[in-house]
Amino acid sequence: MGLISDTKAFESITDDYFKILDLDGDGTLSPSELRKGLNRVVAVESEVASGEETDSVYEAIVERFGENLAPGKFKDLISEILTAMARAFGNTPVIMVVHNDGLIMKAVRHESEKAM
Repeated sequence: MGLISDTKAFESITDDYFKILDLDGDGTLSPSELRKGLNRVVAVESEVASGEETDSVYEAIVERFGENLAPGKFKDLISEILTAMARAFGNTPVIMVVHNDGLIMKAVRHESEKAM
């Protein structure tokens, strides 16, 4: 939650990810761009989830945030995902594998730097 409340850091990180995912450079993320790249940012898909389950996640994202995400909507999406994860885990110790350059790792680094 600390990363989200640090507006400057959160905007910088989500802006960077948005630029990476915006493959055609049109300033919006299409459903196909989102599907191709969102799993690199946060783990939306899993090896144990069926194709139907991951399809329903992407359909829910499009239904909630629209067909083509502008940078502000993308920030809202990432904020909701991180908030949901933080609420789910709470203060419970969790062991997970994360991408070294993924959003979760950036959030962990952000919190670690604040604690020092």
